[in-house]
Amino acid sequence: MDKIKKELDRLGIDFFENYDVVDISTIKINQIIRLAVFPKTIKELVWVLKLFYREKLVFKVVGNASNLLFISKIMFPVIFTCKMKDEFEVDGTSVTVSAGMQISRLIELLKRNKLGGVEKLVGIPATVGGAIFNNAGAFGCSISSNLTSIKVFYNGKVFDILANKIKFGYHFSNLVGFVVLSASFWFENKNEYDIISLCNEYTYKRTVLQPSGFSLGSVYQKINGKSAGFYIERAGLKEIRIGGIVVSKKHANFFVNDKRGSAEDFLNLQKFVEFKVNRQFGLSLISEIEKVGEENETSCRFTYPFRV
Repeated sequence: MDKIKKELDRLGIDFFENYDVVDISTIKINQIIRLAVFPKTIKELVWVLKLFYREKLVFKVVGNASNLLFISKIMFPVIFTCKMKDEFEVDGTSVTVSAGMQISRLIELLKRNKLGGVEKLVGIPATVGGAIFNNAGAFGCSISSNLTSIKVFYNGKVFDILANKIKFGYHFSNLVGFVVLSASFWFENKNEYDIISLCNEYTYKRTVLQPSGFSLGSVYQKINGKSAGFYIERAGLKEIRIGGIVVSKKHANFFVNDKRGSAEDFLNLQKFVEFKVNRQFGLSLISEIEKVGEENETSCRFTYPFRV
């Protein structure tokens, strides 16, 4: 790892040893990453990727970590794109942005250019790259709907992929192993007032429906077209707590960290909720949360599953 750190230092790329992910996680749970790397530009991101690929390191690339639960000390390097500078190009109704741009910043950019189409995504705490990888969506709109192409790093090379060549599903893409560097979208010309009005409408809906506080968003996928919260609530599990993690009173599909909860608290609450829902309804809840660092973590969870 010393060789890696020297090269990152030579390239002027920000990195931190024994980095506490609490500083960046949306659920604010303490967990240590042995080496966290924060590229500032697409160019720096490619440098880091090529360096790690050349050294055949196991590593992971993440955006805001808004749906990731780090559950043990992470011994492999993690590259965060969430602090990259915004890089973008607007050409009529075509917009190309860097993967590290926040969804909130993308929507602000579109407002300024009187372009609309993704107002329903307002409030999603994700980077563009992370949103594409997970096909983030809200209120029936997915980020893939307006996507035309992406630039990716894969197998040591950089190239473009048309959106119609990517398999997207409900909170799913087949981009495991690919690192999104930038993305191109098409949008529609819209009156700025209408864009702002829609953003305000969906911001209000999100405020009414979803709890505030530290969480990882929806914990489970929909079942039979209904939110998992429907079944969790009917199992009498609202406000059930394990340690510092509690099932939200406002929306039962959200687990909130309100008393310095741990990853172990979160996992134990998941097990309890899943057991109760299965016993009462005969249904198996499917987690939307990716657990990073668990002992039985399979190689497909890594951006690159090299063995050190």
